[in-house]
Amino acid sequence: METGASTTNLNNHLKNCSKKPRGNTSDLKQAELAFTKSSKKNVDLATWVFNQDDIRNALINMIITDELPFNFVEGEGFKFFISIACPRFHLPSRWTIRKGCLDLFNSMKNTLKQSFQKETSRICLTTDTWTSLQRISYMVLTAHWIDDEWKLQKRIINFCLISAHRGESIGQAFEKCLRDWGIEKVFAITVDNASSNNVAVDYLRKKLVHRKACVANGKYIHMRCVAHIINLIVQEEVKDASMSVDRVRGTVRYIRASPSRLFKFNHRAKEEMVGTKAHLCLDVPTRWNSTYMMLNVAEKYECVFEAYVHDDHNFFLDLSAGYGVPTCDDWENVRRVTKVLEPFHELTLKVSGSLHVTSILFLK
Repeated sequence: METGASTTNLNNHLKNCSKKPRGNTSDLKQAELAFTKSSKKNVDLATWVFNQDDIRNALINMIITDELPFNFVEGEGFKFFISIACPRFHLPSRWTIRKGCLDLFNSMKNTLKQSFQKETSRICLTTDTWTSLQRISYMVLTAHWIDDEWKLQKRIINFCLISAHRGESIGQAFEKCLRDWGIEKVFAITVDNASSNNVAVDYLRKKLVHRKACVANGKYIHMRCVAHIINLIVQEEVKDASMSVDRVRGTVRYIRASPSRLFKFNHRAKEEMVGTKAHLCLDVPTRWNSTYMMLNVAEKYECVFEAYVHDDHNFFLDLSAGYGVPTCDDWENVRRVTKVLEPFHELTLKVSGSLHVTSILFLK
């Protein structure tokens, strides 16, 4: 270039050049190199193209998978993170995220409804109801079926409010869901042994037989939950040692009720050199093998509970107001109960599987 020559024309062209990268480059289609994980250990080098829609859909999936609130995208920390990680991405509002979640749900629901109509196998259904702390009754309905590739599939197809735990209310909500999904071929309905479920299944049997939607006129449509039957057996067995179990439960509840107590307990466990790192856990009625898990862990900390009395003077006083502190006889009873419950615990884990057929595991 000659000395004194002007570059005005070049500058004007640069301002209007369509191929020049700008601040808003959502339409940029040029591929970039990026490392992608093909597995947990392998990392491959591949090309990557910025796509606003793909990133927004991935964000929607993250909101659903991690159960995050819609306003998560409006947090200052997340905004700063996106500005560093992907400056070109236009962050949507919470209203856009909400609409995207509903659109994704409706799209997947339509796809699943079409799959139900095309599948040649019959659908097995499981349902359960419970009441929240706010005294609101809920029902969940899950569908199980084998697809054309002989893979066991599982989908939650309904989660709704019900007026009450009466059998007729459960049956009506169940029937409404089946009609909404267009399910016409039902093989079995698995429920626990509550009397209301007997009424609900009888109601559904009449409806499905009338529509010719079940096998053998619905004679074998009512399946009782094996895990619940096992739990009834376990609860009957535990009754003989209920006092010992209640005392151990009380001690575990006392320790877990305060972070400072738990810290003292763990410190004492190190001093006693207990050969386990398992954490104390409480049993809950809805987890049918949790009583075994609670007793199995607590029994390993017997010496720690005995020594903890010297660290917390309220330990003995508070527990004495209830069932009392576990004695040597109580711990011996717990060991016997744990030994009896162990095979039931293993069986419960086997029959609680949802991604494989479980009938063959307990029929022996």
